[in-house]
Amino acid sequence: MAQSAQPAILEYPQTSLKGFVSAEIPKSQADCHRICEERTGCAGFDYSSARNMCRLYAAVQGAQPDPSFFAGSRNRIPNYGDPANLAPPPELEQWHYARYSNVDLFGGDIVAKGIEMFDAGQCESRCEQDRSCRAFTFNREQNRCFLKSGYQFVQSASGVESGLYFRAKPSEARMDLNAEWELFLKSDLPGNDLGESGARTYPQCMQSCEVNGSCSGFTWVYFTRQDHCYLKMGQGLYPQRNDKGVVSARKTTLSITPDFIRPVVNRD
Repeated sequence: MAQSAQPAILEYPQTSLKGFVSAEIPKSQADCHRICEERTGCAGFDYSSARNMCRLYAAVQGAQPDPSFFAGSRNRIPNYGDPANLAPPPELEQWHYARYSNVDLFGGDIVAKGIEMFDAGQCESRCEQDRSCRAFTFNREQNRCFLKSGYQFVQSASGVESGLYFRAKPSEARMDLNAEWELFLKSDLPGNDLGESGARTYPQCMQSCEVNGSCSGFTWVYFTRQDHCYLKMGQGLYPQRNDKGVVSARKTTLSITPDFIRPVVNRD
């Protein structure tokens, strides 16, 4: 396997060495470094800025912190810190889990109508135990847990909790979500009617509003024999509670940060 090239001399700032000194000469730090690198029998060096003195070592047995010294060694010093000029190993992607409050992840449901549950923690645990589950949404209004293989889009929604698994390098483990819709469960948006859409599903209703430049929200009615989609206009769209079988949404632009992110075991 190809390996990244290691410097001939590993550098340890603010360090003095322990070992067998083969020579001690008044040289600068740069000269000390060069001489040791050119001599194959030199196992390491340290340079004292206080005395302007270079010590060459035939064998390096250890090191100790010393602010007036600079050290170099051909090999890593056992039981000591990392050299300053050795690149850290490349980060590998790993699985992480992010948890969100007031977020609905729409689509990707493993069970179309969800699973009856009464606690978000149970929903979270159920997803964690199922390796095919990549996300979940728990709806408190319906006491339903929706396990997901993925999701199509994000909605902000009061009282809804979600979580998702993702792969990322540890230093890049961020998962802010962009919500373009604000969902109102069991709510109507009275007034400001733009007209009825011919949509026959909630996503179709949303798309009808999305492509209409005058539409700023919609109400989806599903308690009647035939579902209806009512498009709304204007900025004065305020939800009103309706338990008959109504859900509404209005356009928004919202960046949502997770409650927390933590690494988890491999889910591949």
